[in-house]
Amino acid sequence: MGFSIPISVALDSVLALVILLVWLLSAGYSGKSGVIRANPVAWLAIALFFFYLIGCTYSIGNHEDMLDGLGKAARLMFIPLLIIVFQDAGTRRRAWYGFIGAMLITMLLSYLLWLGLLPQWGVIRGDTANPFIFKMHITHNLFMAFIAFVCVVQARYATMPRRRGIWLALALLAAFNVLFMVQGRTGQLVLLALLVYLGVAWLRWRGLAIALIAIGVLAALAYALPSSSLHQRAALAYHEFAAAQSSAAATMSSSVGLRMEFYRNTLEIVRQRPLLGAGTGGFRQAYAEQVSGSGRVATHNPHNEYLMVAAQLGLAGLALLLALFAVQWRVAAQLPSMREQMLARGMLLSIMMASAVSSTLIDHAEGWFYVWMSGLLFAALKSAAPARGTH
Repeated sequence: MGFSIPISVALDSVLALVILLVWLLSAGYSGKSGVIRANPVAWLAIALFFFYLIGCTYSIGNHEDMLDGLGKAARLMFIPLLIIVFQDAGTRRRAWYGFIGAMLITMLLSYLLWLGLLPQWGVIRGDTANPFIFKMHITHNLFMAFIAFVCVVQARYATMPRRRGIWLALALLAAFNVLFMVQGRTGQLVLLALLVYLGVAWLRWRGLAIALIAIGVLAALAYALPSSSLHQRAALAYHEFAAAQSSAAATMSSSVGLRMEFYRNTLEIVRQRPLLGAGTGGFRQAYAEQVSGSGRVATHNPHNEYLMVAAQLGLAGLALLLALFAVQWRVAAQLPSMREQMLARGMLLSIMMASAVSSTLIDHAEGWFYVWMSGLLFAALKSAAPARGTH
């Protein structure tokens, strides 16, 4: 699935079914349960899914929405399953190669499209002005920001100068793709957050200062290049945010304005049902009731994962999601190498940042990315003390 997630929805579904069937038909259930019990990421993911299952018992949503919400939440059950699948280090390494390979193919095609060397056909979704490939621009930029981070980490721990240079070159190409080519603000935000994390993780306060200076340079460069994606998306976000401060209903053309409106109304839903929310799949109905007669746009998605969970499962469900994220961040320090620790925390930071402006866990590609990466990265989790050096 590492290769399919950035490329094909249909292939994701087929491979998920294959993995599930192989897992169910294989022996050694006692050993599998032992692995799950020893891994806090696995059992917290299971606990969150069971909360969604309980949420079906009091959902105000219709039967279709409830089943749809439960089906998307069921992806969480693949985290413990994949943790078992990825117990072997060789399997994990091949899975990484698959994901990196898919993203490098995506990046190559994006550059060719941007340069006018690739015709728009079939699976190519973007154009020369916005050269995203297999996924829409938001998902494309999120994954590309993460692969830029992966390449930097690979360069940091590469033992051969030539390989280090190749990884750094790939990181720069991926970062340029995110910042100046594809119009996806989420990925741009994630990339800047990952830059700050890299600085702090490696050089502490000095690294933070360097990262902030780098962001300042990027901002100045974007300002000087009004035709760049970063300049255009930042300017559009500023104008839409300013317009969203009025009490008038947001227009469909204002992405930021609609999000601000969705956030305000969803917070009101949470205020009305603070403990357990509207139930699994209950968001659409709760939001429709909230905006009824107001002339405002109805939605099934608030474009914020934290608000989506709180609206459906209340503050109790949100606390469980945050506990899962917090445990992942904490136990990442117990992974065998500094490289794996960095990758795990970088993945988590990417999802947490993206979740502030998108409902990542209910979106197909982003949801599978989180689940697959959680299984891949935290399968190496041991009960030993945190690693202190590089391996």
